[in-house]
Amino acid sequence: MLTAGAGCALILGLTACGGGGGGANPAPTQMKGTVNLQITDGPSDEFQHLWVTFTAISFHTDPNAAWSASDATWVTMKLPAPVTIDLTTLNNGALNTLFSGMSLPVGTYRQIRFLLDGPDAPLDASALATKDSNGAALQWNDQVEYLAANSTTALESPLEIAYPTQGIQLVGTFNVVQGATVNLAVDFDLEQSIVPFKHDTLTYFTMRPNLRYYDMTQVAAITGTVDPSKLCQTIAAEGAQSPACAFNLIVKAELLTADGSRHYVARATTVDPVTGNFTLYPLWTQDASGNVIASYDVLIRGRNIETMIVQTVPVTMGSVPPGGLGLAPTRLQSTPIALTLNSGEYTAQFAANAPLAPLTSGYVIFQQTLSGAGAVPYQVRGRNTDPFNGTFRNPIPLQGSTSSLHVAPYNGGNALAFNSQTPVEGAGAFTVADNEVAYYTLGTAGVMPPPSAPSTSQTFTPAPPVLLSGVQSGTINVTLAFSGIGVDNQCELVLARFAAIVDTYDCHSFLSTNGGTNTGSFALNGVPAGDSAMPVPGAYYYAYVRLWQAGHGAATRRIVPLPGFIDLRSTSAATLNGSVPGA
Repeated sequence: MLTAGAGCALILGLTACGGGGGGANPAPTQMKGTVNLQITDGPSDEFQHLWVTFTAISFHTDPNAAWSASDATWVTMKLPAPVTIDLTTLNNGALNTLFSGMSLPVGTYRQIRFLLDGPDAPLDASALATKDSNGAALQWNDQVEYLAANSTTALESPLEIAYPTQGIQLVGTFNVVQGATVNLAVDFDLEQSIVPFKHDTLTYFTMRPNLRYYDMTQVAAITGTVDPSKLCQTIAAEGAQSPACAFNLIVKAELLTADGSRHYVARATTVDPVTGNFTLYPLWTQDASGNVIASYDVLIRGRNIETMIVQTVPVTMGSVPPGGLGLAPTRLQSTPIALTLNSGEYTAQFAANAPLAPLTSGYVIFQQTLSGAGAVPYQVRGRNTDPFNGTFRNPIPLQGSTSSLHVAPYNGGNALAFNSQTPVEGAGAFTVADNEVAYYTLGTAGVMPPPSAPSTSQTFTPAPPVLLSGVQSGTINVTLAFSGIGVDNQCELVLARFAAIVDTYDCHSFLSTNGGTNTGSFALNGVPAGDSAMPVPGAYYYAYVRLWQAGHGAATRRIVPLPGFIDLRSTSAATLNGSVPGA
């Protein structure tokens, strides 16, 4: 195990401590190297801005080590003061060097934790100094700005990070060598990481962290331009039916899964609506086993346009975005790529009484497959479930029965020769697959056809995901003791792991609003677990209770963390006893 000291030293603006809590100072002769870590992000079309407030970053040599501020085997770098960043500004190759010049003991590191100030912590100066698009200071340390339905009005909501004191985990391996510098970038991937959910009558947000990291000496870039004359230039234009224009364009670099069964999104970015430009950077040029990644398939999708795929786009290690110091990026086409407008859309939602199960917190992907022998599906769209009911907070829009896929092989930067194809699933149809947050395999629900006219909505029934081989179905027996509850009449128990909600339970029936004492018991089933013969190192969980008064969700919401953690690493059953006092 790596040991770092409790004594702190200022290192290029960062305060370095061992775990944040104790241990002997490192020996003066301890060998060290330098780590620079940049932050980047992918896009989302469900919100306009997302601010998070960072306080520290922590490193460990053991990928399975549980975080504790008092554990000196963690090497923690504290910022001199919390820093608030709008992650939505960090796409199209943009990077933020938040953690620079970190001096780490020599070794092989396998886990990183990003530590944030939660939305319910006292408002930090950096958040107070940050303005939303309405010109007001942020209301929370972690905040989301989104548009009201069918409106140009910007609304603000807290980003409710599940048990933020545990940090956001990233597992990966990198080596620190004496006297050398390691340059890393971490992608927060907003489209997959941010989860809208219903809170009272409001929309709030939480996280399903889907972090990826990149060794910046082994990355590449792809750039391109789409015809900007076909893009909506204002939010008002997005809602106009005539003339139609394209909006919410997302460009994805996709790779085959390890088993070759489907394509998955390795990196994504937005399109600048004014110029039509986009940049996919950084991109891996090697996989986790060191095998060369020579090319990507690039998928372009959006609202009011037909989906496009450019196949076998080569990448060159060391290539960077235009104007950067490095090799030139791969350009899809030297001129703007023409778009095929098509406003024939429909929306999809879970069927009534058919939420994601056995756990309510997960995601769904919508795939389409090209014709031809051995073809496997591409991921066109995806959406997280509301972890409190197992369905989408908002139905997902999809291209309808009049749309085609437009496919072209890469042509060395010259004009792309697209041909139109009807996907194997059928025009406007998608292969639907769903999964839980962790330790389950993707369940395929089959093909969802588009709705029959004149309907513009469709439903699907998810397929039950299956636990990974060697992972058990665990049970947590919960008993909550409530006391002194006044106006609160809504209650949700939240089970979390690594800042992601795993499962929830509606506990409002146990509340007594007369200030008395009440106890409720229930079980959470299907929670991933290990056993003594095959432990699951990450199967430990944290819990908290959300309380509020119906109709006054914003003013009365409060979070009650339950101390300790629930350990299912080597057993399939555990008990959680918690006390929930009044405000």
